[in-house]
Amino acid sequence: MAKVKRVLRCYKCGVVLQSLDVDKKGYIPASVATRETLSTHVLYCQNCFEEMKKLNSGELSKSVDKQTLKILDDAVATDAVIIWVVDLFAFNGTFKMDLVSKLKGLKIMVIGTKYDLFNAKRHSKENFERYLIARFNEVGIEPANVLIIGNDDSYDPKSLVNSIHELRQGHDVYMIGTSMSGKTSLVNRMMKNYENNFRWTIKTEYYPGTTLKVLEIPLSNSSFLYELPGLSLDTSIISKVEKDVQKVITPKKSVKETSIKLSQDEAVFFGGLITVELIRGEATLFKAFTSEYIEYKKVSSNKLDEAFKTNLHSRIIRPVSDSLSSFSDFDLFEYDMEDDNLYHDISVEGFGWVSFIGKGQTIRISFPHGAALKETLSKVY
Repeated sequence: MAKVKRVLRCYKCGVVLQSLDVDKKGYIPASVATRETLSTHVLYCQNCFEEMKKLNSGELSKSVDKQTLKILDDAVATDAVIIWVVDLFAFNGTFKMDLVSKLKGLKIMVIGTKYDLFNAKRHSKENFERYLIARFNEVGIEPANVLIIGNDDSYDPKSLVNSIHELRQGHDVYMIGTSMSGKTSLVNRMMKNYENNFRWTIKTEYYPGTTLKVLEIPLSNSSFLYELPGLSLDTSIISKVEKDVQKVITPKKSVKETSIKLSQDEAVFFGGLITVELIRGEATLFKAFTSEYIEYKKVSSNKLDEAFKTNLHSRIIRPVSDSLSSFSDFDLFEYDMEDDNLYHDISVEGFGWVSFIGKGQTIRISFPHGAALKETLSKVY
C-alpha cells in the first residue's frame, strides 16, 4: 500500500509548505515542522513569518506619506522641536521607521492624550509616562519631555505653552500624530489662551512644495508652530473596518476593563474582530481594555473556529465587520511568554489590549490582517 503523507499549507498565504529548497516558495525549516509542532501550532512559510515578525516588532510595511517627510526635512534642517501626539488608548508602541529615522536627534516632546478615558484612581499618569518613554526608547528616541493629558483634566494650557517655549529656544515647532490622536483638540485648548502680538496671522494653507494643508501659528515674529495633517492609520484596526464599526471600537466616555479567566484550551472572541486563546499553561486572568461597546464570548478551543465563523454571519456577538468575512482576512500569532510574574500587554493597534501576568504560557491571537500587533510590558500596571 502507498504511504500517505499530509500536505501542509501556509496558514496565511496558502502556499504548499516544503523544506527542501530555501529559495522556493513555501520554504519552512524541517526543524519547525515536527510532529509535536503540528499538534500545537499553526505553520507559516518563511516569507509570511518574516513579514509578520517585522509587523509585530514595529517595522511597519507601509511608509509615511512622502510629502509629510518632505515637510519634516525642513524641521530637521532648522533643528525644530517635534511635538508627537499619541492616543493613549490606540497607541500600541509600533512606529513607522522612516519617520523615526527622520526625526532622531531632534528635541521631541511626547504628549499622550485621552487620559480621561481611564480610571485615574487605578491607572496613574506615571505608568503611562513610563510606558511611552519605554516605547520611544525602544526605537532609539529619548523624549525631552512626556506629558499625559485628558480632555477633562485640570492641565493648564499656559503651562504647556510655556514648556514648549522653554524647549524650543526660539526654533520652530512641528506637531505630528495620527488621525484621531487628539492633535486638533490639543491645539484648540492651547489657542484659548493664545495672544497674537506678532506680524503674522494664524492661517491654514498648503505647505510650500506640497499639496498638504498645514495649520501655521506664529510663536514669534520669526518662528511658527506647524500642525501637520494626521499620519495614516493603515496599521490600525480602524482602517480595516467600516465607519459604523469604527464608532463601536472607539471609546467615547471610558475604556472598559473586563476580567476573563481562561484555562488551557479555552478562548474568548471579541465580536468578529479579535480572538485570544490559551494554548498551553496554567489558568490565566486576562484583563481586556476595550471600548465600552465591545461584546465577547468565552468558548472552548475546539469550538472557537466554529463559533467565530458562525458569529461572522449571525452577528450575535458584536461588532462584526463586512470586510472581515473569512479566516483569510485574519492574521494569527502565538506568544510563548516568559515566566517572569510581570504584567504584559498584547495589543492590537486601534482596538485595545489584554493584560495578564507572564507565567510561561503560550497565547494565540487572531486579528485583522495588516493591523499592528505588539507585546510589551503593561502600560497600566
